[in-house]
Amino acid sequence: MDHYISDKVVVITGGSSGFGLETARILLEMGAKVVITGRNKNRLENAAKDLNHENLLAVQADAVETKDWKRLIEKTVKIFGRIDVLVNNHGAGVRVAPTEEMDDDSIMKIININLTSVIKGCREVIQVMKGQGRGHIINVSSGCAYHSWPSWGVYTAAKAGIVGFTRCLHLEMSEWGGKATSFIPGAARTGFCDAAGIDSSWQEGYPGSHEFARTIVHCIDVPENSVVEEVNIWGTKQISEMLNPF
Repeated sequence: MDHYISDKVVVITGGSSGFGLETARILLEMGAKVVITGRNKNRLENAAKDLNHENLLAVQADAVETKDWKRLIEKTVKIFGRIDVLVNNHGAGVRVAPTEEMDDDSIMKIININLTSVIKGCREVIQVMKGQGRGHIINVSSGCAYHSWPSWGVYTAAKAGIVGFTRCLHLEMSEWGGKATSFIPGAARTGFCDAAGIDSSWQEGYPGSHEFARTIVHCIDVPENSVVEEVNIWGTKQISEMLNPF
C-alpha cells in the first residue's frame, strides 16, 4: 500500500515523551525527517538517544515562548529546507482542582501551555508553510474537549479551545493550499497523570503512547488533496468504565 510519509519534514512539540516520542519513532521508520522539541534538556537528549536516527533533529524549546518558536523554525528550515507538518503535541495538566480553588497563576499556566502556545506555534509555522503553498498542522486536544469531569474545567476550556481554533485555522490555511487537523485522544498511559500529580493506577489496561500515536501518523499519511478534519480515539476500557461517547 502506498503511503505519503517518506521525506516529509515533521516538527513535533512535546517530542521527548508520550505521543510525541512515539509518533516520531513511527515517522522515522517510514522515512520522514523529524524534529522533536521539549523544555527539559535531559529528557530531550535521552529521547534523541532512544530514537537514534540520522534524520532526527532535537531542539530544546518552550512552546509558550515566541522566541523559541522562531529559533526552532529557523533551525529546522536551515537544516531540512522546509516544514511540511507541525504536530502540536505539547501540553500539561499543571493543576487539577475545583474551579473555586484555582489560583490566577495556575489558570494562566494551563491556558498558556495548552492553548496560547498552540496558537503562537501555528502563527509562526504558517509563515513558512504559506510560502511553500502547502503544509499540514495537527493540533492535539483531549477527550475533555467534548466530555466533562469535575476539577478539569480549566484544562477542558483550553482543550476545547484547540478544537474550535483548529476548525478556523483549516479554513484560513485552505486558501493557500494548507490544512489542519484536530487529534482528540481519550486517556492513555503517557505519563500525563504522573506529571500532574494524579494517581495513574486506574489506567491499567489502557492504551499506551505507541498505540495512539499510530492514529496521529494516519492523520499525516493521507494524500495532499485529502484531510482528516478531526479524529477521536478512546481506549475501549475507558468507554466501558467511564463514559459512553456514542
